[in-house]
Amino acid sequence: MMFYARKRRGYSHLKQTISELGESGSQYEKQVSYIIFLPVGIGCLVISYATYTSNYQAAFLSGALGLSYFLSAIFPCDPGTPLSGTWKNAIHNTVGAVCYVAMAYQLNELIDSNTSSFIDISLFLLCSFLLIFIIGFPKQVIGLAQRIAETSIFFSIGLLLVDISAA
Repeated sequence: MMFYARKRRGYSHLKQTISELGESGSQYEKQVSYIIFLPVGIGCLVISYATYTSNYQAAFLSGALGLSYFLSAIFPCDPGTPLSGTWKNAIHNTVGAVCYVAMAYQLNELIDSNTSSFIDISLFLLCSFLLIFIIGFPKQVIGLAQRIAETSIFFSIGLLLVDISAA
């Protein structure tokens, strides 16, 4: 992602979402969609499928994250990731919202179990990003908030997978 962010004039990791790297009509739409979003999505979906019977929490999180990346490749957002727009943007936003809420639900379910306190932090970060995205403020940090939230989800999946392999 860093490669395409540097190539794209005016792109800011702080202010713009990950999806905006592959937004509809951008110079690098196809490359970002098929070189980044699609492989990440498929990889997460494969992990989800492979771990479903042994660790449904990791499989659930990985599946939701994978589905959002996979479908972002097929249904790019409109420029600026508006809440309304084209039908592709509507699918993009709906899938993103459903997947983020599903991941927040799963992280919340994990809080009562014997998981790392990192799960609590991940839930807080994800909910904070959702709130910033929904209310649109502060727009200056929405990209950073998304990156931190998604990184914490990837780490949470990793922690859950390490827990199962240690057991």
